[in-house]
Amino acid sequence: MPFTLQTITRKIETVPNIVNRDLINQFSCYMKERDLSRNHQINNLKVIISFPNHIGLVLSFVMT
Repeated sequence: MPFTLQTITRKIETVPNIVNRDLINQFSCYMKERDLSRNHQINNLKVIISFPNHIGLVLSFVMT
């Protein structure tokens, strides 16, 4: 069953790290504002949502 954009955007809330979750939400909004195709948005979000699960709760996309 293919993913819909709505399904993928709901999965953003499952990202355990709050910083990563906020960044993914911002990126999702950016792609919508740029009017990128739904398939492009879905494919990007699938990868970006799975990455924080790999790096864990402690690490974030933003390194200080």
